[in-house]
Amino acid sequence: MWDAKRRVLKIKSLKHGIIQDKRGNVMRAVFGMDVSKTSSEVAILVNGEKVHGYTILNDAIGFNRLLGDLKTVHNPEIIFEATGVYSRRLQAFLEEYSYAYTRLNPLEAKKQLDSLRVRKTDKIDAEKLAKS
Repeated sequence: MWDAKRRVLKIKSLKHGIIQDKRGNVMRAVFGMDVSKTSSEVAILVNGEKVHGYTILNDAIGFNRLLGDLKTVHNPEIIFEATGVYSRRLQAFLEEYSYAYTRLNPLEAKKQLDSLRVRKTDKIDAEKLAKS
């Protein structure tokens, strides 16, 4: 997943899940997720720059794909908007695997997204949540 962007970000190495730049500085990895009824948009940012994005289904297969990506980095930050019953599956999954996460209040998330928004799509929302 990270190989395609290493040159752009000038990432030196990925040792034990820690992303470092060429100077050895540890880089911050954030997973922003826009959760809907059957699927979720995932945006992965490293030091505020989007390096990858994709859609997963809100089922075991989709969550296993997400788990594979979460395991590639040390201490990933995960952020998503509370969407009632839709986000509860994601929350239960993250808790089962002991991942810390930030669940935003929908009104607060809307205010933050509206202040940054040029146009609205789920992919853009996932990226903006990761940047918030």
